[in-house]
Amino acid sequence: MIRYGKHYIDLNDKKELIKSISSDWITQGPLINKFERKLNLFFGSNYCTVLSSGTAALHIAMLSFVKKNDIILTTPNSFIATANCIVYANGIPDFVDINELNYTIDVAKLEDKIKFYRKNGKKISAVISTDYAGHPSDWKELRYLANKYNFKLINDNCHSLGSKYLNNEKYAIKYADIVTQSF
Repeated sequence: MIRYGKHYIDLNDKKELIKSISSDWITQGPLINKFERKLNLFFGSNYCTVLSSGTAALHIAMLSFVKKNDIILTTPNSFIATANCIVYANGIPDFVDINELNYTIDVAKLEDKIKFYRKNGKKISAVISTDYAGHPSDWKELRYLANKYNFKLINDNCHSLGSKYLNNEKYAIKYADIVTQSF
């Protein structure tokens, strides 16, 4: 049997769970604030908001700047929420294939698609790149393209907690405008 993943839950985790569900705070409260502060330290970020899921995080990310019929490019190699969040915000998703080295968005194909849209008088509003299965996208090149073509860059980092890019585990906030995570 090949498992998708195996959880590690020790006695301390169980004690913390019992403590939490025995309190008056299950989905909000002081533990959420503590968790957000620890996430800020872990990622090197200034801001963090914990939501119910990575799907909710992507949805809010899109709602923060997408206007009706904005074109958002993303990878087809991700959980359905990555594309659905665009639709939820009344945007138009379009897909860019992955590269065969790390299964993340192919930067050369991305630029080709951006040029195609520009040639046809359309602008790309954002790109959502998924760091897939622990493999970070080519964030340096993605940031370059975002600056060159003036679009927002979202890191769907739900598959890569703890990964490093260019020897840096705090890479996500360095390159993307918004980073989403899932636990």
